[in-house]
Amino acid sequence: MSIWAHVAGVIRFDGMLGLTPEPDCGNTCSFEDDGPIWDRCNIPCGSEGSLQVSKWQDPTGSSLAQWTYTIFGDLRSFEDFQEIINYFTRITDGQAVRNGVFTVEIGPQKRTFLHDGEGFVELVVK
Repeated sequence: MSIWAHVAGVIRFDGMLGLTPEPDCGNTCSFEDDGPIWDRCNIPCGSEGSLQVSKWQDPTGSSLAQWTYTIFGDLRSFEDFQEIINYFTRITDGQAVRNGVFTVEIGPQKRTFLHDGEGFVELVVK
């Protein structure tokens, strides 16, 4: 029986179009991709593929809240909470984060993190 990691996260980044570099959320891969794409994958990845990333960008370019990324997926044969925490920390490091939250479920353990303006902190749910 496989261990699965279920991940859902949303991060809103501030920036000025043309002046602020777009956040780098990494390279994804999926089960159907060939070897070179898997080799370039640099985000948490299970035996059937990586987390997926979806980007929304302010269509007018005039808002300070310029980009919203949704990061989600179900990673098979993956048990490393810390790798996921490190990934979210890496993509937000040095960025202006307006809001950010992600949750990870591995087996019976569930953990949720909120960006507090400095970095991600774990929320304690009672």
